[in-house]
Amino acid sequence: MKPGSLRLRLVAGGAAAIISALILAGIGLTYLFERHVMRSLAEDLDVHVRQALASIEVGPAGKSRLAREPSDPRFSVPLSGLYWQLSDATGVAARSRSLWDAALPLPHDALPAGDVHQHRIAGPKNTELLAVERIISLKSNGVQMPVRIIVASDLARVARARQSFAMELILSLTILAAVLAAA
Repeated sequence: MKPGSLRLRLVAGGAAAIISALILAGIGLTYLFERHVMRSLAEDLDVHVRQALASIEVGPAGKSRLAREPSDPRFSVPLSGLYWQLSDATGVAARSRSLWDAALPLPHDALPAGDVHQHRIAGPKNTELLAVERIISLKSNGVQMPVRIIVASDLARVARARQSFAMELILSLTILAAVLAAA
């Protein structure tokens, strides 16, 4: 093909269009993958919230606590990336061992009893966490007491999954671009 020929311009334009479309597809697919992983993580955290809610009780001193902790062993490993915390009107009533000596900073939003909220919050050692919380109302000594349970997970796992997916996707889309350009 001669420089400046119509055939060369068509091939170059087609290759540019293919590459542009595949780049946009890669960005879109990576975004969709991350959203899917975030939804799955939020569903997993909600399961832990429900487990914790099933075991909340009011102790003899009127302080809320969990009769049994959620079953995941990561709640017992310090700074594991999976945390729970129980708060009542007096402040933090109980928390997982994985929080070590930290507490989860709870946002000050009006959360109706029973509703589930999701937040991105700062965690131990300045990690970013996805937190799922729910408030219930317990009766203690004839008085209704709001109790807030929050379960959070480190988002570093999501970032690693997105990065791994993106690397595999780049390889696949590069091969697809070469095949389409050759065609």
